[in-house]
Amino acid sequence: MNKYINKKSLPVILFATVFTGTAVAASLPELTDFDGNGVISAEEIAQAREAQKAAMVAQYDTDGDGELSREERKVAKEARRAEMVAAYDADGDGELSRDERRAARDARHDALDAQLDVNGDGVVSDEESAGYDEARSERGGKGGKGKGGGGKKGGGKRI
Repeated sequence: MNKYINKKSLPVILFATVFTGTAVAASLPELTDFDGNGVISAEEIAQAREAQKAAMVAQYDTDGDGELSREERKVAKEARRAEMVAAYDADGDGELSRDERRAARDARHDALDAQLDVNGDGVVSDEESAGYDEARSERGGKGGKGKGGGGKKGGGKRI
């Protein structure tokens, strides 16, 4: 058994893996342009994060107190790690190598870019990423989509 998964957590991890979809999808909030203005605002991102948090609590709050205890957070983290290993462990050794972690990170970036690219033109414009940049700034994140990201698909910048 993987050294990162304890026996008590395995049933929860298996349940979580089956019902949360891919590792990338589970790690990103579902971003939606609710007001239809062609961009995902910081407020829409905050709503998505709250929905993701509520889903995590619903999934892992085994004692029903409406919060995740240290142990419940640990189980959630182990489940996410197991999903990542299942999705990205190309060599099957039960661990994520540097290249496999890079592939997982790139997949997450690509999934986020796809959500932010509201008009579907393959480029995340400054307007489309402004809400993300603002939300990231509000949460104390480092930089935004333009900080050290480099170009992406026709001039857009990686987040």
